Amino acid sequence: MLKNLIIVAFFALAVFVAGCKGDQGDVGPAGATGPAGPAGPAGSVGGVGPQGPKGDTGIKGDNGIGALVIQTGNVKTTDGNFIFGKSGLTTADSAFLARCVIQVYVTNAGGRTWAMPGKAYWDGLSTFTEFSNYSRYLNTRLYIALVAERWSEQLPTAPERDFQNVRALIIPAENYNARSNANVDYSNYDEAMKAYGLTEADVIQAD
Repeated sequence: MLKNLIIVAFFALAVFVAGCKGDQGDVGPAGATGPAGPAGPAGSVGGVGPQGPKGDTGIKGDNGIGALVIQTGNVKTTDGNFIFGKSGLTTADSAFLARCVIQVYVTNAGGRTWAMPGKAYWDGLSTFTEFSNYSRYLNTRLYIALVAERWSEQLPTAPERDFQNVRALIIPAENYNARSNANVDYSNYDEAMKAYGLTEADVIQAD
C-alpha cells in the first residue's frame, strides 16, 4: 500500500513540475567582438629562381658602328618567295630603321652571291630567278621579303630555290649617301662590308 502511494505521489509531482514550466526566453544579444590576435611570424624567404632566357638581340647596338648585317644561313623559298627579318625590336630600333637603306644579298647553294633586286642563278648558271625586295617594320618586327618576279623555267608559278645564305646589310641613309659618292660597289657584298668597316662580329641571326 505504501509503495502504491509513493508511485502516485511521484507522478503527481512530475505533472506539477511540468505544468509550472514557463515560456522560453528570447536569445540574448551577441557579445562584442574580441580584439584581433597578434600577427604570426613571417615565413622564410624562398630560394632564388632560375635565370630567365636571354632576350632577343636588338638592331642598333651602342658601339657606334652605324651599320650591321642580318643573315639567315641555309634556307629555302616558299612558293618561290622568301621572307626573313628580326623580332623583339625596340622603339629606338624603329627610329633607326626609318632612316636606313637595306641592301639584300642572296647566296646560292654553290656559294655565289648576288645583290638584290636582280637575278640569282642556280644549276651551273642554267636557271635563274629574278627577285624584287621589300622591307617593312611592323609590331616590333622587321620584315624583309624577296618576291619572285621572273624565272627561267617554263612554269606557271615560281620554282623553289635553295639559299646558302640571305643577308641584309642595314645602312643609315646618311652614311649610304656619303659612301655612294666614293664609288662603293654595292653589288659586291665583301666590298660593301669593307666600305663600312664591318666584320662577322657585326652579323646577327635572323629569326
